[in-house]
Amino acid sequence: MIIGREYEVRKLNEYYSSKSAELIALYGRRRVGKTFLVDKVFENRIFIARL
Repeated sequence: MIIGREYEVRKLNEYYSSKSAELIALYGRRRVGKTFLVDKVFENRIFIARL
């Protein structure tokens, strides 16, 4: 569950639904949940490989 990130979730969903190719640079301080946000928003829609 994502709390307090409505704007970010909405923007990521807009980019995902876009008909054109999109490049998203997600940046911020350490340990604020960037990876968690991407994992939850794109869960069951895309595969992200981590090495």
